[in-house]
Amino acid sequence: MNTVFTYYILAICFFASSCGYGSVRVPTGAMQPTISVGSYVIWDKSAYASANDVKRFDLVLHTLPPSEKNRARGIDENTRFIFRVIGLGGEKVELRNGDVFIDGKKLNQPFEKNPSTDSFATILVPVNEYFLLGDNRPESEDSRFWQPSTIGLERIAGKVMEIL
Repeated sequence: MNTVFTYYILAICFFASSCGYGSVRVPTGAMQPTISVGSYVIWDKSAYASANDVKRFDLVLHTLPPSEKNRARGIDENTRFIFRVIGLGGEKVELRNGDVFIDGKKLNQPFEKNPSTDSFATILVPVNEYFLLGDNRPESEDSRFWQPSTIGLERIAGKVMEIL
């Protein structure tokens, strides 16, 4: 990384953090090809004033509820993840051979992803909760693996606004 680019990133991070934005470096490939390992993202801490503000396909920075499994892996309530919103509150979500179905209809996903052949039994996403998936489906430990499988608005720290 060249010096000018490093200073540019640092300036954005300083400015962003004082204006309700934050920046983080992405350490895993769970969101590839959308977000590469080592990329930085700028996220808006105030993007979601209410549950109605969260939209399908938004990239969200979030935390997970505490669990013994997460604690054993070194994940606490402050560990943040980035995934894509797929299912919204009140919807039935199912995966069949890698295809996502919302309320029984195949979901058109207009973004590049690494496909999988996973299946996931139908669940009803609770109101004001969300079902999240990584774009790198074979390498993403997302809603398919969590207990419970959804997160509430209180777990969403913000919306990813820019990928650097």
